[in-house]
Amino acid sequence: MDKCFYCGSGLKIEKVNIARFWGKKLIALNDVPALVCQKCGERFFEAKVSAQIDEKIQQILKRFLLKISMFPRCNTN
Repeated sequence: MDKCFYCGSGLKIEKVNIARFWGKKLIALNDVPALVCQKCGERFFEAKVSAQIDEKIQQILKRFLLKISMFPRCNTN
């Protein structure tokens, strides 16, 4: 892909920061390679990078859920 799907302008490879919400939790990933439109700023990720983003988010969520499950339920009776 060498032209923006939306406006037709040129794309440039840049490192970007992305943020995704999982419920009320914010997951931030830094220095992610993307093709960025030089006119409208739209960002595109190659399939390989997109898969890596998904994998990284899953790793973060697994660690988060593991931390939660490490605390046993307390009986207050």
